[in-house]
Amino acid sequence: MAKPRLIAIDIDGTLIDSQTRLRGDVERAIRRAMDDGAIVTLSTGRMISAARQYIDILKIDVPIIALNGAIVADGRNGGEPIYHEPISLESSKTIIEKAWESDTTLIFVRCDMAYARNITDLTGPALATWIVNITDFSDKEIIERFQPTAILIAGESETVGELYSNMTELVDIEHFMFPSIRYFPIHYIEYRARGTNKGRGLAMLRKSLGIPRESVLSIGDYLNDIPMAEESGIFAVPANALEEVRAVADYISPSSNDEGAVAEILEELYFNAK
Repeated sequence: MAKPRLIAIDIDGTLIDSQTRLRGDVERAIRRAMDDGAIVTLSTGRMISAARQYIDILKIDVPIIALNGAIVADGRNGGEPIYHEPISLESSKTIIEKAWESDTTLIFVRCDMAYARNITDLTGPALATWIVNITDFSDKEIIERFQPTAILIAGESETVGELYSNMTELVDIEHFMFPSIRYFPIHYIEYRARGTNKGRGLAMLRKSLGIPRESVLSIGDYLNDIPMAEESGIFAVPANALEEVRAVADYISPSSNDEGAVAEILEELYFNAK
């Protein structure tokens, strides 16, 4: 494979270590690749603002893929997204109605604005790395003013699981339930418009840049990163990636995210490319 022209990197579990730090060797490797002409972007489940510290450190000047591909937008200067697919108003209202009387935390994200209800001492820290600059709301009619890009529900596993099972009739959304890695027993449900994922976001970005699939290197560690494999010439993962993600990878780094896997991957697949 020739040197990739576009490199898309997941943040949590991939770019940064388990303490949310960007290692110096990873930063240097990315800067070297950018100085060599590579276009580097981030592909994350976070809001854009929640990724901004890494955007600024790396001086990324192209749109990033955020909220698991539901929006692709400039992370530094704002402006109109190059891609944005919100949840339908009808499904948004259904989710609100079913979650309203539960004791879960309910969060709506519209592009890079967040609105939350019932943040607790448990759910607040669990959501802090994803969702920032939150405005409290208490009126469910808020949904009439905008269509959310994403809706998140967080809380105890039993309550969240019951809500998850009660939303199966919504056919125009993607919805996933998963446990918090650092804040167990908190569980989450994430809702997005059907068809939105990191692969879709990557496709929109590379097409806007005029870059073919075979010239893309993507790097990720979790289930939400798998769709990037279909839009990349090569999909690489750190040693800490889930087994299901390793199974579809073209390259598995011997290093974990805590050991600078992104730096090792760039050395092997970018700087040593033929």
